[in-house]
Amino acid sequence: MVSESVLLFSTLSFVVQLVVLGLLIFGYFLKRMRKFRQHGMTMTVAVFLHLVTVFSWMIRSFVSYFGSVSFNFGDLLILVTLAHVAFGVFAASFGVWLVASWHLKKDISKCFTRKRIMLTTITLWLTAIALGFVLYVSIVLS
Repeated sequence: MVSESVLLFSTLSFVVQLVVLGLLIFGYFLKRMRKFRQHGMTMTVAVFLHLVTVFSWMIRSFVSYFGSVSFNFGDLLILVTLAHVAFGVFAASFGVWLVASWHLKKDISKCFTRKRIMLTTITLWLTAIALGFVLYVSIVLS
């Protein structure tokens, strides 16, 4: 049984990640409507919210989890956790780079050359969110 504080912070982090997912989807529709500046601002908010959960909860959770278990690579939950961290680190890093390289410029022409990186980032991010959901369910059910 997990403690109430772990369950509370996990749930709060999960809810924020659902908001981030909603922002990603909303940002995609803004891009489809050719509202590129609003798309960029929405993605900036999504990256910021994601980083808040990473630094306020996820890093501490990861360190405490692996401090209390042995690395048994036959354990599916450990593999899911490691994959979640790997996908999440790359997605967050690319997201920060994309947002920082744009930094609210009015000229968006350089953004179009980064389309492949954006698609890679969203794929990594969605994979990390899906794996995070698996981890959240494992916490709630334990």
